[in-house]
Amino acid sequence: MKLTLFLLTMIWSFDAFSKVYYSKQIKDSDLGKAFSTQSHQVGDHCLVGQISYHKDLSGSLDYFQRVNSSNIRRRTFGEVHGGVNLFIIAGSVSTSMTHRNATDNKTMTSQLHLKLDEGYSTLEQRSVKDGKDISQCGTHFIYQVNYGRDIFINTRLHFRTEEDFKRFVIKIKIRLLFFKKTFTKIREIEKYAENAVFSVDVNSNGPLPAELQAKLNAKPTHCSGKNISPCLETLASLVDYSFDANGLVKDLAELEKVPRSFVVAGFQDSGHYGAQDWQAVQQNYLYEKTWHAVEAHFGDAVRTLQRAEAFLAVASESEKPQLEAQKVAAEQALLDATQLRETCFASPWLGQCQL
Repeated sequence: MKLTLFLLTMIWSFDAFSKVYYSKQIKDSDLGKAFSTQSHQVGDHCLVGQISYHKDLSGSLDYFQRVNSSNIRRRTFGEVHGGVNLFIIAGSVSTSMTHRNATDNKTMTSQLHLKLDEGYSTLEQRSVKDGKDISQCGTHFIYQVNYGRDIFINTRLHFRTEEDFKRFVIKIKIRLLFFKKTFTKIREIEKYAENAVFSVDVNSNGPLPAELQAKLNAKPTHCSGKNISPCLETLASLVDYSFDANGLVKDLAELEKVPRSFVVAGFQDSGHYGAQDWQAVQQNYLYEKTWHAVEAHFGDAVRTLQRAEAFLAVASESEKPQLEAQKVAAEQALLDATQLRETCFASPWLGQCQL
């Protein structure tokens, strides 16, 4: 069964010939399945064994400002050893979380990032599944599933043009959008952000706690740059909840753990001989520039739609027709970028991929 995977090459682990891929779709039930390191597809169950969950819980809450998609990926998924660049292989829907949390030259962003590691499961006491010919299983199998949850609380100023953004940066003394609310600071922002939109949003790789979602539903999340106070009240409520000992962390502990990544290992390295000839998992550098360009194009489309939605949310009745048309155009551009991304990660040599 073909699975659409969001795969991100991360780190050599388990041994010198295993690798970790990012995917929130691989679960304990997939342990022991064959995995192609060339096509990045999951195959049939080839090994069976005992699933062992290792409880290894830890977390951190950090503040960031104006980070790009590479910074977000490093923070969320970790660095790659040996200087290998990070590549998103497939799964644009999940990938958009990375780009929604990144900033660009038309947006000022400040964010809180809660990162939770929720342990991992491995397949132990492994044996070949009855009736399975291991020579038909390829070279690698899914050995380990890592669990973890990321929550980003973002506050942003969306500007219509890069010139508006630059004007704001030059004129205003405030660089942080998380700040103790004072009349002077609010007036300073509103003076130079009158044509911008102030927004507050929360996103995660898993479901949000009911209490957090309720807070978002109950208060304004988009405000005109001329009147940001209602959204600052929303932000204050979310921050208080995040740092409350009986708030966000406690509520997250009651939710099911979320798959973050998985480890593949070679059959022969695991002691199961008779599989296809072992081959090292290697990074293809030939189309590195192409993949980066396509991924950047996709990220721009994600943020353009996000910006269109922000301006539409605070539009007057007379402004809505034009802004609704812009949103429709941004939605189509994102669909096109998604299709291009899928095509070019599979066939990067095509002319349409040379952006």
